[in-house]
Amino acid sequence: MSLFYVGMAWGQTGIPAKYDDRAVTGTAVAKGVARPVEKTGDAGKVATAATAVNVATTATTAKPATDNGPALEDIVVTGARANRFGTDVVQAGSFRGAKALDTPLTVNVISRAVIETQQARNLQEVLQNTAGVTVSQTTPTVYSNLAIRGIPVDNRSNYRLDGILPIINLIDMPIEDKDRVEALKGASALYYGFTTPAGIINLTMKRPTQKRYLEIDGVGDSNGGRGGHIDFGQTWGMFGARINGLYADVDSGIDHTLGSRYLTSGAFDLKPTRNLTMHLDIEHIFKEVNEPGIFRFVKKPTPTAADPYPSVTLPPLINPRTNFGPDWARNRAQETNLMGTVDWKITKAWNFSLSGGQSWLWRDRHFNYLDPNNINTNPAVGTVGENVLTVGDQENYEAVNRNARAEVAGTFRSGPLLHDLLVGASINVRDQYNPSTVNHTFAQDYTDPHAIAEVAYAPSVFTNTRINDKGLYAFDRIKFREWLQLLGGIRKSDYTEEVLGGKRTFHATPITYSYGGVIKPIKWMSLYGTYIEGLESTAGAPSTAINYGQQLPAAKSKQEEGGIKIQPTKNLLFQAAYFVINRASTYVNGANMYVEDGRLRYRGFEFSLSGDLTDELSVYASGQALNAKQVSGAPSSISASGVFSPTVVGRWVENTPKYTASVSLNYKLDRVVPGLSVNGGFVYIGRRAIDALNQAWIPGYVLFNMGTSYQRMVAGHEMTFRVNADNITGRRYWASTGADLLAEGAPQVVKFSVAMKY
Repeated sequence: MSLFYVGMAWGQTGIPAKYDDRAVTGTAVAKGVARPVEKTGDAGKVATAATAVNVATTATTAKPATDNGPALEDIVVTGARANRFGTDVVQAGSFRGAKALDTPLTVNVISRAVIETQQARNLQEVLQNTAGVTVSQTTPTVYSNLAIRGIPVDNRSNYRLDGILPIINLIDMPIEDKDRVEALKGASALYYGFTTPAGIINLTMKRPTQKRYLEIDGVGDSNGGRGGHIDFGQTWGMFGARINGLYADVDSGIDHTLGSRYLTSGAFDLKPTRNLTMHLDIEHIFKEVNEPGIFRFVKKPTPTAADPYPSVTLPPLINPRTNFGPDWARNRAQETNLMGTVDWKITKAWNFSLSGGQSWLWRDRHFNYLDPNNINTNPAVGTVGENVLTVGDQENYEAVNRNARAEVAGTFRSGPLLHDLLVGASINVRDQYNPSTVNHTFAQDYTDPHAIAEVAYAPSVFTNTRINDKGLYAFDRIKFREWLQLLGGIRKSDYTEEVLGGKRTFHATPITYSYGGVIKPIKWMSLYGTYIEGLESTAGAPSTAINYGQQLPAAKSKQEEGGIKIQPTKNLLFQAAYFVINRASTYVNGANMYVEDGRLRYRGFEFSLSGDLTDELSVYASGQALNAKQVSGAPSSISASGVFSPTVVGRWVENTPKYTASVSLNYKLDRVVPGLSVNGGFVYIGRRAIDALNQAWIPGYVLFNMGTSYQRMVAGHEMTFRVNADNITGRRYWASTGADLLAEGAPQVVKFSVAMKY
């Protein structure tokens, strides 16, 4: 599979079919269509597929030459098992369908087995398995606002559905209808256009099953949350469907954060002919929950030439169940994602694919924060001596992403070299209807909070913007025998930012390049090196800045990475990589203005080990050591009015830990009690700076988790009981920071579920 090969069937967007322990161990191809070989186990029962059996005939790589010339290879379902932590394929971006061993970048795949074992219910819980992922700025109670390698993951461009559609991550993304989550780390402009070099978070929908599949789940937790989920799939001839529905009452355990969420989704496959495949994916998401109050440092010590970086005192960690925000601070959001694809295999060697879709989000929000250093002195605001609490009211926010892509891919020979070539065009239009935030101030005691009377909403002024990102690209992988691959690509972009109904604010037509190589000294080991140029739209100014919502000019980033991958068995993968990323620096300065100033450099080493160590023991472990600093920018200066502005050069990047690590283990006790498993692990996040000046650091923390599951047959149906406890020691910690914001971690929780498969 080429690094840059992406012209393939949408039947390929789901991972290979999942089975239980009595599942397939081999594969077969019938009439050019790969199908699993079912195999009975000791009990003599044939397993039923739980996820898609992909029947598209599109290639993932080139076959060896035949008398008729090179040909695109048929998809072969590998019979991956549902209870496996490991995976041998990647679905993100230009890697869709590639073997993990052949992808020359760091890609962490969190399989359905890991998600179910941990009972992960949002992206933050899923991606805590991945080194270098942290929560940024806001509380994860409402949605997962994340950073990777210290770089914010842009909520409007870096999250993808089935590797293509940019979905809007301003609502908790449901995990129940997803088969896997992938973190493709680093720059990815050649395929995705303007995105931050944090990486791409890809969510892959569950695909239709060959046989009828029905699962009904009941979930709950010790905070009072509860819900139900139904998952149905089947294929009838040329047509297949996968339907998911969910309703749940949610409660984070923090006071006044009760709410609800629901999901309806469908994945539909149609294959009218052997060479034509069509897919339609749709999901509608809703979540309403109170947003708990967090801290924000508005009043900080003034920098001087004698003391350019005066320290800030952090507030004490309070009872994590305490919410000093008002009980009417609702965050209400809904999103609809729709994507259609068509894939046509023109000949054995050439393929054409076309996709189009839209992601639409609407949100009302009451973002509220308290400054621990700002004491109220105005009786009209409330009790004198308490702290000042600000509630930012923003209603009727809308964002719309529209995306289309067309690609032609093929394979051919030039002498001893075998080429996989892709030529494509894409367009992504991102509209944002952004109302100004109306702030209300109150007095509040954050250690012993009291009720606050609700205030009426005041209409705000909208700033409507559009980003139009078009691109033409060509990628080629050149393969010499089985041990050497050379890769290269080029993208020509046409990028515009504008105010709707107004003027163009930024326009550029950059050309970006990428190249690399993969050497495989033995078939189960690869060494790689890559150079990638990235393009990123800078995120809008945060709501706490005086220029909130302002879109700064786009910028270019560069990434170099080298690494090794070892896959001694199909279900066990070790990855290690060293990377260097250089990108533009944006931050909220001392004047509370969101600015772009100088460059940031990220240098780090990371590793991961995922899969099955034995038939009984599965592992997902990762770690990262990172050095992230501002390497250039404006020097310290004094304005005409005498205001001193310190340089940020040499300072550590905010919200970026030097060390992160996580380990998750699952051990099957079938020899003791058939169907019984135990799991456990930990997550470590090192200390992080709260702002670009490093005026305070939040301490690092370790969270320990454990759980168990029991599977048995009841009335001829498979039932699974799960119990998981998160943060079992009750550790109090700061979960997120950055841009002078600070949010405390949620309290410990016990989660449980019962699932029955029919």
